[in-house]
Amino acid sequence: NAMLKISVVLCTYNGEKYIREQIDSILEQSGNFDLDLWVRDDGSKDSTQQILQEYAQQRKLHWYTGENLGAAHSFIDLVRKCKGYDYYAFADQDDYWMTNKIQMGVNSLCKLNNSIPELYFANAELVESNLEPLGRNVYVSMPRKDFETLCCAGGYLGCTMIFNAELAKMIQNKPMPEKMFMHDFYVAVLCSALGGGIVYDEKSYMKYRQHGNNVIGVAKGTVFSRLKEISSKNRIGIAEQAYSLLLLYRIDLDNKQEKWLEKISNYKKTVFSQMMLAFSTRTHYMNMNMGIKVRLSILLGNR
Repeated sequence: NAMLKISVVLCTYNGEKYIREQIDSILEQSGNFDLDLWVRDDGSKDSTQQILQEYAQQRKLHWYTGENLGAAHSFIDLVRKCKGYDYYAFADQDDYWMTNKIQMGVNSLCKLNNSIPELYFANAELVESNLEPLGRNVYVSMPRKDFETLCCAGGYLGCTMIFNAELAKMIQNKPMPEKMFMHDFYVAVLCSALGGGIVYDEKSYMKYRQHGNNVIGVAKGTVFSRLKEISSKNRIGIAEQAYSLLLLYRIDLDNKQEKWLEKISNYKKTVFSQMMLAFSTRTHYMNMNMGIKVRLSILLGNR
């Protein structure tokens, strides 16, 4: 019975402040597997690269640097380069993992049908920049897993995601996607589009740091910030992401999935199609707050 091989893929960008804590927590994972840590630095200007080099010299991780691609493309670049693992886990540069995080995810995935794409994600504990608990987890209720809602809402926490070789191969055997809302959103939609399984674990095995520089933190729930979020246009939204998925995977999709991605990729073309998607009865958001936010931003063509 060969040991499972796990690749943890971590992207860094000016992450000197918290990166050691995160790397150490990844290297301290315990369980029945071999773990390799792969890091892509997105052109840091601080001491991040020196820190990575130090760990690499001790043979604790592999890393490389490249042009500034942004987080989404940086993560996908890593997955495309790291072939031959049983499972892949996304890691952010500023969190802290409990020692059983990987093993709990792998336990869930091992029970599934690993001849098809399978994706696991979990809850996470919100903490201050010094890792002091904020007294709550990211998910209060169960995130929606149906394909239609997922394509519009996203919202699976990338730093908790672990996925199998079948899903990784679908990314590795195609060109780099053109436009992604975010790497975790893209990978979740891809898994679901391909008829794969998605499993959610309501427990938390990590501390999710909230600080001034989060790429995407958990929204502060004020009315003003909500309105700002709804009315600001995303440079790359769900329409562009759906179109990128269709470009690469059309031949791999069932008719139903293909049609829905078509609908989303074209939703901004007319006011009528914005209304149709905004008020669709096929989407069922996690709670009223989320529903209002996503439906309104779709209605305004800003999602």
